[in-house]
Amino acid sequence: MNTLFTNTEIAFRSKSNKQLLHAYWLFRLMGFPELTKIGTYFIKTALKVPLGLKKVIKKTLFQQFCGGESLAECERTIKELSCYSVFSIPDYVAEGQKSQNAFDQAMFQVLETIQAAQKEKAIGFAVFKVTALGSIDILAKKQQGRSLSIQEEKEWELTEQRVHHIFSSAAEAGVHIMLDAEESWIQDVIDELAFSAMFLYNTNKAWVFNTCQMYRSDMPERLKRLVAFAKEHSFVPGVKLVRGAYMEKENERAAQLGYASPVWSTKEETDHAYNEAMNYCLSQGVALCIGTHNEESVAQALELMQKNKIEKGNDNCWFAQLYGMSDHITFNLAAEGYRVAKYLPFGPMKLSLPYLFRRANENKSVSGQSGRELELLKKELHRRKSS
Repeated sequence: MNTLFTNTEIAFRSKSNKQLLHAYWLFRLMGFPELTKIGTYFIKTALKVPLGLKKVIKKTLFQQFCGGESLAECERTIKELSCYSVFSIPDYVAEGQKSQNAFDQAMFQVLETIQAAQKEKAIGFAVFKVTALGSIDILAKKQQGRSLSIQEEKEWELTEQRVHHIFSSAAEAGVHIMLDAEESWIQDVIDELAFSAMFLYNTNKAWVFNTCQMYRSDMPERLKRLVAFAKEHSFVPGVKLVRGAYMEKENERAAQLGYASPVWSTKEETDHAYNEAMNYCLSQGVALCIGTHNEESVAQALELMQKNKIEKGNDNCWFAQLYGMSDHITFNLAAEGYRVAKYLPFGPMKLSLPYLFRRANENKSVSGQSGRELELLKKELHRRKSS
């Protein structure tokens, strides 16, 4: 274990005693699978959450993992984080929208984030999902090579226009823009949009970043193809590395449709692929955002930066963790001068519920995550009580 991540005084210096206790009891409750099952049930029943439960969620999960219901509500948190040299990545997390009006609204939210980032240097990236801007069904048909109806063609054109408007606006404003990864059955189409934007806007500096989910067994080769394509066409590849967010969906779909799952069969294989990808990217001049809560991976990244003579404050090497989690990594990295940011979700609470319950399930399922959070929170509460 890297001793850099054991300093709880630095890790939690932005938190009051009351906030620490709130986080401690929340992570304890999230250790009970029955509670996350209740939340998942409501998600599957079209978000018909009782009013009383909504109030509880807002005071617990929402307060812990979200910056607010609007970008304006995030401003206080963005400023608080910046006081400790931590950047923010505001992320409009409304999901499951279907109408063109909802897709337009999501685009306007991302454009608003870009405008805010142009003025406020404490915002490190803007970010979006293609499925927030257009139909997942049409994306799937595009990837399968199926023909679209006249109406679907019109909707796809609107989706492309929204995506490219965001990319061009970010590049013009000088703001890093990150494209989140999604399910494998639509990811090829998303990659094409990202690569074309990199070709256009990453000529001298990486403004556009695409996300690579390293739990996919084909990702090491896909990553190498991206770097080769970038060298051939003289642009700087921008990559965010994550382990992956849709493992259960990927395995279930593969089993249902009778094809081999695209994800590694063990966590050890994913960890190995992730660390190898960091090594590859940092040695190949890739602009990189290392999105992980894994202490071993972060420690290895620091060694690789030193090996490749990459300075701590280099704008082509970032670290990122989710707001409300892994403060021991985020704040200790920032204190050492590394570029590190918190993913700061925002959006109307009723539209943020799928995100919130994924976070709860993630803490429940990721080995040792809740336990590690509790251990560190308890250590800091004890330190404060004793001092």
